[in-house]
Amino acid sequence: WMKTIYAYWVALTIALVACTENEKNQLSDLPIVAHQVEVDGQEMTVCELGLLKDTIDLPLSYWVEDFETVKLDGKDEALVGHGPVYVSDNYILVRESNNVPCKLFRRDGSFVGKVGSIGLGPGEYTDVYDMQIDEQAEHIYLLPFRSKAIYVYDLKGNYQKDIPLNKKYEKMMVPKGLFKVDAAKNRVAVMTLPFDYLPLVAWVQDMEGNFLHEVPMNHLKIRPAFSNEMLSSKCFADALDVSLYTLKEVRKDTLYHLDMNDGKLYPKFTLDFGGRDITRHNYFDFSTHYAGSLAAIEQVGENSFMVNATCAYLVEKESGKGAFFRTTNDFLDNEPINIISKRCINGYYTLNIEPAALIEKLEKGLKNHPDEARRKKMEALMKTIDEDDNNYIFIGKLKKQFDNTVEK
Repeated sequence: WMKTIYAYWVALTIALVACTENEKNQLSDLPIVAHQVEVDGQEMTVCELGLLKDTIDLPLSYWVEDFETVKLDGKDEALVGHGPVYVSDNYILVRESNNVPCKLFRRDGSFVGKVGSIGLGPGEYTDVYDMQIDEQAEHIYLLPFRSKAIYVYDLKGNYQKDIPLNKKYEKMMVPKGLFKVDAAKNRVAVMTLPFDYLPLVAWVQDMEGNFLHEVPMNHLKIRPAFSNEMLSSKCFADALDVSLYTLKEVRKDTLYHLDMNDGKLYPKFTLDFGGRDITRHNYFDFSTHYAGSLAAIEQVGENSFMVNATCAYLVEKESGKGAFFRTTNDFLDNEPINIISKRCINGYYTLNIEPAALIEKLEKGLKNHPDEARRKKMEALMKTIDEDDNNYIFIGKLKKQFDNTVEK
């Protein structure tokens, strides 16, 4: 194992050394680092790790067109933890853990209610892995950590029905699945961790659970381990973009689109390590750019691991130009944002932060931020915060070139 860890460090050291060289400020000045290959009649982008030489600074304002602060309702029943956030035009959904139901808020922070409840009965759950708000259909969809169904609730959090996921394979439990519901077209796209005992890795079905298209495991299968993750930006109107994030079985992976119309799994992006040892990595799709990160992992216990360092990169789809990049939150404290793509879902960047941590960030920003206008905004916000408040949600709408959630 130590040899494997050493290999991780060698691969990451190459990337981190590259991160210090030839800093540039304009994407147009960057070299071409990727090329197209044809796979089953479709073009896939391949980024060559060895060609990533430059580093650019892309602050949060480069990615988002606006940035708003939402103070969540302070009622006892509305209090939230550090869970992930899903934002729609008019609502904020916070995924909770430790056997606490998801909580729904309006965009002004007012509390709507809990979504469902904890338990084993109809519409009850103990943990949620993926979620979606569909304002047009007036529904909230939750997919538990392991489940045979997607649970459907109204926009007040009341349980309505199930969307069965196992009508054909009755014994199949979906482990850590990602999904996308298009109620208007009566379609549901689902992709699951590709555990080797499952009959398939992805499919498209109708809302009643009838399978329309199936994707077999083929080369994607892995040994069952819940340390692996599925990642998606959900930035596409007609496809579910997914990449597999493996921990124990570190291997070269690919970002895919599961097409909602024809049910095919199209490979879109991958990283060519060029003979280097493969380190843990991930991919995200931002409509006009691909992004990802490399990480060095250290095993600190029998079943526990620690990420020692990460290095982010991005590739422009049209030109194939790319570089390593750094991102700072120039709306707040100008501190680095670790892997910005993991906070971008459904066309929004979000940050769920408790008041004490927010106060600390604002103090840093007021002391160090070079932009006077933003310091004034931070100063005004600071005057409204109390350490006993509920959490605050920062929401940044992704610029159009990074978001394709609505068909253009």
